[in-house]
Amino acid sequence: NAGLDKAVAWLEPLKEANPSISYADLYTLGGVVAIRTLGGPEVPWRAGRVDSMSPSDVTPDGRLPGADNGSYEKDSGHLRDVFYRMGFDDQEIVALSGAHALGRCHADASGFVGKWTPTPTTFNNLYFVVLKNNAWEEGCVKGETCKNHQYRDVEGQ
Repeated sequence: NAGLDKAVAWLEPLKEANPSISYADLYTLGGVVAIRTLGGPEVPWRAGRVDSMSPSDVTPDGRLPGADNGSYEKDSGHLRDVFYRMGFDDQEIVALSGAHALGRCHADASGFVGKWTPTPTTFNNLYFVVLKNNAWEEGCVKGETCKNHQYRDVEGQ
């Protein structure tokens, strides 16, 4: 979640103006509003989450998948290990991966560079279309400097 501090800072004025909402509710509501604003489905949402300051109530670091384990076999196995542990099946893992249609990689946050689709501010299925239909090669996106091993399409995007 490197880079999440920007979203947190953006939501802080809303928290100050509405002190009765928990941070947990504010952040989840922000996600629901973002999905809808970017053309995604209407996601049901209910208030009632309670914030906690106890470290024992927080999920330990390292429970989410890493970005690169060196090979397809290691990456796919790692994804399955992580998400199976949380009760997800392969279909649900693929559905969650569709969130990559939004946003981009930032070198300062992850060491990776570039957007995943030509429309990074639109909620759609282009992540899967691009992944399946484009030809890929090792290398950084044209005009960028990579810190990590990554792939780009043969057009350099």
